[in-house]
Amino acid sequence: MPITIAHLKDQLAAYLDRWPDDAESIAPLLALTGPDAFDRATMTGHVTASAILVNPAGEVLLIHHKTIGRWFQPGGHLEPADDSLPAAALREAVEETGIEPAALTLADPTPIHIDVHPIPANPRKAEGAHWHYDIRYLFRCDDPELRPHLEEVHAAEWRPATDLDTPVIAARLTART
Repeated sequence: MPITIAHLKDQLAAYLDRWPDDAESIAPLLALTGPDAFDRATMTGHVTASAILVNPAGEVLLIHHKTIGRWFQPGGHLEPADDSLPAAALREAVEETGIEPAALTLADPTPIHIDVHPIPANPRKAEGAHWHYDIRYLFRCDDPELRPHLEEVHAAEWRPATDLDTPVIAARLTART
């Protein structure tokens, strides 16, 4: 069953219960009302899912994004077969890093962070500039061996949490330990 607006609203409510100061920054998500919110063809903006993977040493996994040319956490667009946002984040992490799904454990069903950010136009894909509403989940990784899928990413590396593109995530990770 595809991800629904009701599931998104439940995730947003849980997130705001934990981090009420983020209400203003995620306001665009609170206004979403239909299934087009999950469709990558919706150029006003659409929901994506990412995984913050943490190994036993406390490092986070970052991938080098082919299109944007920067280091990010694994993540991306939702697919019709995704039945939840955490499952979509897990699928993306496995696809991009080659880590076995059994080595990944969802640490918390509530997102650790939600980010609203612009995506530049991509003429190769005939996509205009748009917004990503990225729902980010924390996963523990018991087997940190990387086998990045080079058709998806340039590279994957375990790095300090301070290398994440959003300092608030590193602070939230520190607060959890």
